[in-house]
Formats: sequence, C-alpha cells, structure tokens
Amino acid sequence: MHKILVLAGRGGNGGGGICAARHLANHGITVLLCLAELQNLSEAAVMQRKIFQSTAGKEVTFEELDGAEPDLILDALIGYGLKSAPRSPVAKLIAWANHRNVPILSLDVPSGIDATTGHAPGEFIHPSWTMTLALPKTGLLPQNAGRLILADIGIPLLAFRRLGLDYASPYGKEFHVGLKCEWSSTSGG
Repeated sequence: MHKILVLAGRGGNGGGGICAARHLANHGITVLLCLAELQNLSEAAVMQRKIFQSTAGKEVTFEELDGAEPDLILDALIGYGLKSAPRSPVAKLIAWANHRNVPILSLDVPSGIDATTGHAPGEFIHPSWTMTLALPKTGLLPQNAGRLILADIGIPLLAFRRLGLDYASPYGKEFHVGLKCEWSSTSGG
C-alpha cells in the first residue's frame, strides 16, 4: 500500500491538490492532506476540502508530519500566482518537504517558482516531476522543475482560439504527455 502526502495551499492550486487527494483516496490509496493555512481558503479549496472529508483520506497538521513517512509528496501549495517569496507556514512546509528523502510531484508549477520567469525569490520545492496543466509554463526550467509532464484538463480548443493561440492538441488519446525542455544560452536557460 502506498501513502501519498498532499501539501495544499489556500488558493486554486491548493483546491486542485485537495481534489487530487480525493481522487487518490477514492482509488484506495492512503492519503494524508496537510493544509498550509485553514484561514482564507479559496472557494475552490473550501469545496474540495468538504468533499475530501467524506473519503478515507486523513487531514493532518504540520506538527503531525514528522511521523507521516509518505512514499510520495504532492506539492499543491502555490501555483502560477506566486507574487513574492513564500512565507510561513508555506515556507515551513516547502523546507520540510525538501528535507525528506521522498520524491515530490508538483502540481502545475513547483511552489516558490515564478511560472513565467523560473525565478525563485525564496524557498522553493525541488520536485522530481512537475505535472503542468493545459499549457507548458515558460518558467519551468530543467533545473527547477524535474521531469515535465503536460496534463490535459479538458480546455476546449475554442478557448485557445478565442485567446488567439494557434493550438494543436499534443494528447491524441492520452490524458498526459511527457515534455522535453531544450534551453540554450540565447533562450534564457
């Protein structure tokens, strides 16, 4: 039996992480959910937390993490909305996760990394993998994102066209595809 620890923030990325925790628990995985902040949860996070509470998953506090011993950590603390260096309690959870000998999967963007520039203004998650959603983010550099996976989240092609994007779906019949980043000194990497 595998144990997955989901670290979730209070925004949309946290809501996505809690949703993932629910799906994993519903598939018989042992899931621990640690919310960075209970106050000021986004509407999405509140709704997903309420649904998660009806699964076999368990919510834990930061103080209960040292005995958790997960097989995988799912990072859903901060998404593409990073505005400054992470502060506690998020910064404490990032440091805690980075000091475990456990693989980390970041949801959309590693917490603490700017999705556009790849700059880390402070503490940031060092993931083994990043599952980025819908489109690759320019800030997902090889040195800060681990192995990249692009996941389909069901955005209709018409939405990309309305944004003026010339988009061709890379998925075929799959729900995710691996990405290879190639950066040269002229592309900023």
